[in-house]
Amino acid sequence: MRIGTLLQSRAASASTKIWLAAGAVGLVLAACIVVTYIESGKTVVFVETAERRDVPIVVELPARTEAAATVEIRANVEGRLTDMSFHEGNMVKKGQVLFRIDPRRCAAALQLARAAVEKAEGDLDMAKEQQHLVNAQAALRQAEANLLRANQDAERMKPLAARRAIPERDLDSAIAAQSSALAAVEDARATVQTTAVSDRVGLRQAQASLAAAIAARQNAELDFEETTIRAPIDGLIGRAEVSVGNYVGRGESSSLATISPLDPIDVGFSIPEPLYLRTYLRVDRGAMAHLEFTLADNSTYPFRGRYTNIGRAMDAKTATILIEAQFPNPTGILVPGMSGRIRMPIETRADAVLVPEQAVLDVHGAKTVYLVTPEHKVVIRGVETEGSYAGKAVVTRGLLGGETVVVEEMTRLQPGQRVTIRTAQAIP
Repeated sequence: MRIGTLLQSRAASASTKIWLAAGAVGLVLAACIVVTYIESGKTVVFVETAERRDVPIVVELPARTEAAATVEIRANVEGRLTDMSFHEGNMVKKGQVLFRIDPRRCAAALQLARAAVEKAEGDLDMAKEQQHLVNAQAALRQAEANLLRANQDAERMKPLAARRAIPERDLDSAIAAQSSALAAVEDARATVQTTAVSDRVGLRQAQASLAAAIAARQNAELDFEETTIRAPIDGLIGRAEVSVGNYVGRGESSSLATISPLDPIDVGFSIPEPLYLRTYLRVDRGAMAHLEFTLADNSTYPFRGRYTNIGRAMDAKTATILIEAQFPNPTGILVPGMSGRIRMPIETRADAVLVPEQAVLDVHGAKTVYLVTPEHKVVIRGVETEGSYAGKAVVTRGLLGGETVVVEEMTRLQPGQRVTIRTAQAIP
């Protein structure tokens, strides 16, 4: 028993020594780390020098993707939906069959329309072959011949009657026949004119009936074609709003689906009125053809966009004006409704002051930077910034350039505190 107890005691003593040794090593390492950041009681800070250079001023504005055009697929004819030939939420090609409607009703209407065209063609042929005018002209010629004969008879009897060679009543009869023949000629002439007008009207009516029948046939053909509904554009199709088996094309609910083209895709963003007024004439038009789009995960969209149009009027409620840009979208990663930020160059500023963006603290809208004086003391300076360039904030007021700016852990510093500086490149 004593031997066992002794062995356990020695083992515990050895374990204690090991832990003490490990603790001592840890203290040495911690001391090394402290020495790395504190030299002679001074806190070590990492700094960069505020630089001056010509830079393009870039502003970031909230933006949202929009479809360049949205097409609503509707049923233009009545019938029962018999087939849906696409997968919801997938890309479709122009001309691809999307839906089919029972075509029997439209097929019957098309047959009726074709029959009406054939009848109208027959009526037109008949109108062209009408003999009404020919008969009227023949009757006029006959009346004119009768008038000529009556005139001759009257002229021949007048001298005979004067010599009392014939009874007076014979001359009266000849004169009466002459007047009757003249009236018959006038009536025949009127009949010719009326018949000519009637034939022209009949021909035109037949031609109009044929034209109307052809138009009705074309309309019936279009209705028959509409029973097969195809995609009018390339794009992303959404959910089907009506399922197979429903009767469509009657009443208000005739929308079947919606297609949105994705390549290219529009990105809309609004700029405040003061920024619009300040940059309208000075903006770099060439740079507006190479806009950057930052996605919601802060990644930069790989393709550049171009300005396309500006809104018609300023929004009275928000005092902003809408601008639209267009971005290539060959992979379809962008879909309508996504949010992000547009980086828009507004001008080139000469001799601007630049500091790292992380060096600028923004507390309730007040921006400050921590500086280190030549005496190695910390001071706080209020600044104003506008935009950024290459990861650096553009300072418009508060710095002149050449100042030593703290870029890390500014919140642990106090004004007047003495520090040891290291360049930012020395950060491990």
